[in-house]
Amino acid sequence: MEGRPAFRAFQQLHCTPWVFFFFLVACVLAEEAKEQPAANSVDTERPSEANILADALDGAAALDIALNDGFDPSQSDVLYALEHGWWDAATAMLRTMRERGEAVGAMQEVRSTATRIRDQATDVINLLRVGANAEETSVSCAFQWAQRPEYIYLNVKFSSRIDGPVTVLNVDNENITLTNSSLVFTAVGRQKPKTFRLNLDFHKEIDPDLSQWSFASVGRLSFTIAKKSFETWPRLLHDKKKPKNMHHWYERQVALDAEVKKEAQERRDAKDNSAKDAASKAKGSASDGADNSSQPPAPPKQPGKASKEGVPAKKSKSGKKAKSKAKKATKDEL
Repeated sequence: MEGRPAFRAFQQLHCTPWVFFFFLVACVLAEEAKEQPAANSVDTERPSEANILADALDGAAALDIALNDGFDPSQSDVLYALEHGWWDAATAMLRTMRERGEAVGAMQEVRSTATRIRDQATDVINLLRVGANAEETSVSCAFQWAQRPEYIYLNVKFSSRIDGPVTVLNVDNENITLTNSSLVFTAVGRQKPKTFRLNLDFHKEIDPDLSQWSFASVGRLSFTIAKKSFETWPRLLHDKKKPKNMHHWYERQVALDAEVKKEAQERRDAKDNSAKDAASKAKGSASDGADNSSQPPAPPKQPGKASKEGVPAKKSKSGKKAKSKAKKATKDEL
């Protein structure tokens, strides 16, 4: 014990026994860590799955690796398979991960990569359909319309048929022009090289400044066109001939008619209430004037009686005659 360097250091530092004890334990642990083989940590590490898939020469070999029971796939393995076009291997790995309870739907990087590859493949397929030197096809958009006295509502679909599936889900390079009497819409399909168009000449003038448009549900576009004058149009377009891609929006029209009817009834009720209030006020004023005029007038002052102010009343002629008779009777007695 005395020959060890740690004990000699303890003697030189003159430390307490407890301090030396902890110092000795630390030295022993350090020596044991040095004696452990470094290969143990390497053996416990999981080899890179990308390196395992790198041994595959083609999609069939990658699928064999993915179906191996000892293979534990991860998100990086699925990405590696997608980037190399090994769709069967990527599908098998995703199925295995889903069966063991992993959140496959939350793998945003895998989803983005698969979507990008799909769009690129779709572009190639579209070019093969149209032809290398052929022009892009044009689609006249089907649409529905409904109206109020102040607005026109349009439901435009990225398809030539209103009752069929949409041709594309989204469009790019959309261009919308509104004039005092027309609407022009053009856009290019994102999934297919098709140009979508809509050209309308309205029955009467509109207000472009108060009109609005927006993308509605998938594959659709919505317009709210403000009319210049408050009225119900007999038809939508200037031309009396109905185009094939135009359809009446019956469900929306029923709802709009109900709204207009309700608003008209509310206006009538408000007008009637205001008229009743005015009539009741006029009746109240007339009744106040009638009450004042119905009071009886003051009775006329009767002659021969003293007024309330104490002024003596004038003597009547009958009183004078009675006095003269009394004087005459007195004279006769004398």
